[in-house]
Amino acid sequence: MEQIKTVSPSGSLPLSGRPSGLATPGSQTLPDNFQRSEKTYFKLIREFGQICENLKSGNSADASEALKLSSDIIELIKEDERLLLCLANAPYSFITRKSDGLGGTLVPSHIVIHAVNVMVYAVKISMDVGIFERTLPEIAGAALLSHLGLLSSPDEAGKSGEALFNFRNFAKNAKDYTSSLKLDEKANEINRILDGTLAEPQLNGSRRDEPTEYAMIIQLCSDFETLTHQSKYSPIEAMKKLRDSMNSFFHPDIIKIFFDKLSIYPLGSFVRLSSKETAKIVKINENFIMRPVVLIVLDEEGAVKSNPSRINLREKFNLYIKQPVLDESLTERFLHMF
Repeated sequence: MEQIKTVSPSGSLPLSGRPSGLATPGSQTLPDNFQRSEKTYFKLIREFGQICENLKSGNSADASEALKLSSDIIELIKEDERLLLCLANAPYSFITRKSDGLGGTLVPSHIVIHAVNVMVYAVKISMDVGIFERTLPEIAGAALLSHLGLLSSPDEAGKSGEALFNFRNFAKNAKDYTSSLKLDEKANEINRILDGTLAEPQLNGSRRDEPTEYAMIIQLCSDFETLTHQSKYSPIEAMKKLRDSMNSFFHPDIIKIFFDKLSIYPLGSFVRLSSKETAKIVKINENFIMRPVVLIVLDEEGAVKSNPSRINLREKFNLYIKQPVLDESLTERFLHMF
């Protein structure tokens, strides 16, 4: 995928002239859900990072706080999913830099961030598929802990062209570490789902409330996250790569929801438009995923627009997305703007 270089935003974007509902870091208009989402996400990153450090060094670890934070994220996604999905789609470099306290000596940061992002994706897809609410905490816990096997992987496993294969392979070692974890009262249910994530996938036509189906959702989200973050595929390339295997192992409802909800242009990502302007994806148009709602933040010269404009591409047929933009500075500058 071609990486488009943009002019990094500079100075402060004036509050006047902003589209309704937008906020920037530190502004008084930042929604409460956004504040809590950001705080909880990074707290979970740090907490899970410490768990990984303890396990990697051969010690036991208490996962109770991490599981509580996972349950908090479920509630935040129910309220407003936008900022959590934006963080899950953000470049690892941004998340690492913003995660004070992450970056121990034993565990690469990409393992920790990968696990938390997959948990966010898996909760969202599970909600959209219609899985019973009472099961969501166990799915979130299993999505997080199923990646402990990556602690056995070499540091470069997530950086090579074989990242997808490596992550699937090493994830199977999760049980080498979960036995040293203290879990909460949902331990049995979490372990049942974990057993499914570590097994070979089998064709399953069911849709609701079966551990194998939960495990497949987690695996699908893990593959997508690996391709888009570790292997540097664009979301549309990742979706194409996953499509064949999805058709073999997933119920059609799950496939449709996965494409419609996570999308080939994920929420919070940035794109270059046919007008040469740079825009942030702020809403997905279901059944029209090629034409989302965007917020134009940079003009055709790469300068910050003083009055960002919100455009529904479904209604603007003379304007279209040309390609994704990868730029950490854009994520930080416009993180809270929707």
